[in-house]
Amino acid sequence: MSYNEAITSEHYEKWLEAMLSELESMEANKVWELVELQQGMKPIGCKWVFKTKRDLKGNIDRHKARLVAKGFTQQ
Repeated sequence: MSYNEAITSEHYEKWLEAMLSELESMEANKVWELVELQQGMKPIGCKWVFKTKRDLKGNIDRHKARLVAKGFTQQ
């Protein structure tokens, strides 16, 4: 599922809540910090990965969102 699919789905509020939770977790754990990009450097991109967690009966248990770096673009 892409970002556009998540925010236009009928469960967009749940996906938004999951994304905010991920950002809060990253901030609390000091995973990254915002810095100025040095001249001649290119930023590493990122993307959202969405997953629906289900219980044993197949019902939606929760919506999970992860923000991942596109490390493969690094040289």
